[in-house]
Amino acid sequence: MLSLGVAMVVGLGLATGVAGAASASVDTGSQAAFAAADFWYLHSTYNSRAQCEAAAQLYLWPNNPGGADDYECRSEGGRWGLWLGFLS
Repeated sequence: MLSLGVAMVVGLGLATGVAGAASASVDTGSQAAFAAADFWYLHSTYNSRAQCEAAAQLYLWPNNPGGADDYECRSEGGRWGLWLGFLS
């Protein structure tokens, strides 16, 4: 079931053209949280951290059973990148 959820979320990211590996600027203090999941990918970017955090809720349980296990909103070039994390 988790792999189906991952495929669905990854498919959404690929459809918007923003999925894939990217170098993220790492804020001190968030490094440990960012490393907690086994797999991370950049889903989308937003103009503000609040927009990023609101969007992340759509991809997490209970709003999306089988979806992402964690998320990080990371500052990236003046915008906020929504990184979704999955545990294997």
